[in-house]
Amino acid sequence: MLGIAVVALALLLPEGAGARRSDAHAYRFNQVWSSAIRLLRVDYGFPVRDRDRDIGFLLFDYTDRGRSHPGSLELVPFEAENGQSQIRVTLSIPAMPAYVERMVLDKLTRKLREDHGEPMRPVRARPEPDEDEDAEEESGESEEGAEEE
Repeated sequence: MLGIAVVALALLLPEGAGARRSDAHAYRFNQVWSSAIRLLRVDYGFPVRDRDRDIGFLLFDYTDRGRSHPGSLELVPFEAENGQSQIRVTLSIPAMPAYVERMVLDKLTRKLREDHGEPMRPVRARPEPDEDEDAEEESGESEEGAEEE
């Protein structure tokens, strides 16, 4: 009986309950922070319970059909593999299905593009000089100079 009750309970829970969704954005921290606040507070009208810009954390109430569900948004700067600075945005609304978090993050992506244009392009690193060129520069001679002697 207990096994059947556990399976039934698992089937009744929304898919992805307790999950967290993340996206990375190639915008400055201030741009992502201000767009996220405006999205949640102004566009959606969700009450913001607490926020700390210094650590990039925000607590809000996701409201759906007259019910409130606690949610959190976290912004963490990091450097991508290509050396570009980015902001990881992690959203969690544990009481709601995973698609709700995805929907809010997708809306944030659109809002960032509307508010700030296309994201920053990665800065290309300058190519390393060849070893042969380094040796010539150190000795102060080039092949042409050696032929003249």
